[in-house]
Amino acid sequence: MRLLHTSDWHIGKPFAVSRLTEQEAVLAEITEIAAHNRVDCVLVSGDVFDSRAPSAEAEKIVFSFFADLVKRGIAAVIIGGNHDHPKRLGALRRLLDPLRILIRPEPARADDGGVIEFAAGGELARIAVLPFVSERQIVDACAIMGPEQQWYGEYSENVCAMMDLLSRAFSADTINIMMAHLFAFGAETSGSEWTFHTALPYAISPARFPTSAQYIALGHLHRPQEIVTSPVPCHYAGAPLQLDFGEQGQRKRVILLDAKAGRPIHIDSISLSAGKNLRDLEGKIDDIEARASEFGDDYLRVTVITDGPVPGLAERVRACLPNAIYVRTKSSIISETQTPGSRAQAKPLELFQDFCRRQHGGEASPDLLRVFSELYEEAIHAAE
Repeated sequence: MRLLHTSDWHIGKPFAVSRLTEQEAVLAEITEIAAHNRVDCVLVSGDVFDSRAPSAEAEKIVFSFFADLVKRGIAAVIIGGNHDHPKRLGALRRLLDPLRILIRPEPARADDGGVIEFAAGGELARIAVLPFVSERQIVDACAIMGPEQQWYGEYSENVCAMMDLLSRAFSADTINIMMAHLFAFGAETSGSEWTFHTALPYAISPARFPTSAQYIALGHLHRPQEIVTSPVPCHYAGAPLQLDFGEQGQRKRVILLDAKAGRPIHIDSISLSAGKNLRDLEGKIDDIEARASEFGDDYLRVTVITDGPVPGLAERVRACLPNAIYVRTKSSIISETQTPGSRAQAKPLELFQDFCRRQHGGEASPDLLRVFSELYEEAIHAAE
């Protein structure tokens, strides 16, 4: 049996420019990869949409992708991520299940959709699915998963117990896959994920992942990576596009799995090329203009080093770099008037003035200083 693992599409994610065309293109690329490699089933491990209330355009892109899979005879298993609205994502489940587009937006018992059986190529796969569950919803999820089970006070212990419960369906004569949307302790983030869902108590120890699984397909983190501390092969597929400048340089991919019951799964990464790269560029304006031809159609975050304010600087940058999404300045003048000790003794207004000099290469206006002082006073009173 051949499977393809992808994740964290974040269709509709806001950016300085619309990226819906790129997102549609990369999903089309994934469809072609699946068809070319004769994939039996696509595994989507969460965060299909970026918003819990996606636009009609975003929904059209996603459901067109699934329609293309149906036309090609390729099945799919999709779980909900922390960005997906479970009720909205699952609204079409009764319509899509008969088409072998199997959406599981919320945790469920094994016999109620928590373990999916899928047959192809003379093999039977059991895919245990654990969509994202928030800390505030963990009690309800535990009740759904098994009121007769012993549950725990800690979020991570409960998630591990859920995986153990679902993995009981695995057997020696089936292909055993665990798919989950969670934060594995020790994994590398990109800074583009929601920070409060990539910290304690959401960190799950990979050592607790079920050893009866042949492969663990994770979603949640945007950086493609293997979790080497897992007792069984375990990968984050990562986002298919560079979603934020924190992801620049990442090689985006999907994961192709060749699986047989009772044997190690063969794992292969296939690079994606449909999306634009995001890059940082820093230098003086003359150097930036001289290098403009190096960056193609990459989206750029440009930092111009200046000796002071330069009128029309952003327009000058965009004249040679139309894909400069952000343009900011950085002073080349380093103040030597303050030592670390003197900064510690400085007043807030003095620190703000120094920040303006270093960041913008000039003095803050009286109006800006007045607004800063008013806001600072409000913050002090609010803290009291």
